[in-house]
Amino acid sequence: MEQWKARFEAASQELEQFRQSQMTDQEKALAQAREDGRRETLSELSPSLAEAEIRAQAAAAGVTVQTEALDLTHFLGEDGRPDTDRIARFVAKGDTVSAARPRLPQLMGAGYHRGGSGGTVSMDPDELVNHITGGKIF
Repeated sequence: MEQWKARFEAASQELEQFRQSQMTDQEKALAQAREDGRRETLSELSPSLAEAEIRAQAAAAGVTVQTEALDLTHFLGEDGRPDTDRIARFVAKGDTVSAARPRLPQLMGAGYHRGGSGGTVSMDPDELVNHITGGKIF
């Protein structure tokens, strides 16, 4: 199967080279403009496509992924389209994937807190989530 695929690719490239050699200057300029427009459109839409693919694969795996802090260009292939294999490895790896509650950002400058009632002893985001979800605050 791979042999036929390689032959097809070689024949396709040869045909494309022949077509380009027969083009006039105007046809070449038009083809280049179309290619530039396609490349620009793909570069604008690719991060959104990658995010959609990440969310779809995460949903299929039954987990959630926080994509707001991700560099979505990391998940694009050589052709500018989402790399589904790389995304699948990312979702399977599970570094920023959570099946439970979302991780809250670290609060800077919010150290030990002595005041208030309800048993909260610090402003640690994880501890606050535990208090809120345990019904101790609301």
